Amino acid sequence: MRINFKDSQAINKGTSSLRITPADKVSKTKDIRRFFGPGVRRERTEVLDLLAMPSSGTRPRVGIIVAKHGQNNVQRNLVKRRLKEIARTNLLPNLRKQNRRLDILIRAKKKAYRSDFSWLESEAKEALKAICSST
Repeated sequence: MRINFKDSQAINKGTSSLRITPADKVSKTKDIRRFFGPGVRRERTEVLDLLAMPSSGTRPRVGIIVAKHGQNNVQRNLVKRRLKEIARTNLLPNLRKQNRRLDILIRAKKKAYRSDFSWLESEAKEALKAICSST
């Protein structure tokens, strides 16, 4: 089923708020390097590392890093797509609802390649909850 985002019914139901725009992404190298400096909160799970810091913009943003870990591009892209979907449907909406201006960087560990979507989703939710409760 395709969703037509220009359809007024789809916009009224809130599906357009789940879109990730370029302003919602942490993609520049200098922004990603800020996560490895002072003032960063870090939450480690079995399959993910979540790093958070106050956003330099007016809205929460998310970045995703998936290293190759000896896997091929098909497997790597699958993990990236899963993490993007988790960020789109869970992390960013929760941050917006709580009115948190945080930049989040999700780093997949080697074990993420063997994890299914539901496991990645539960790990990301737990990590975000821990980060938000520590502020």
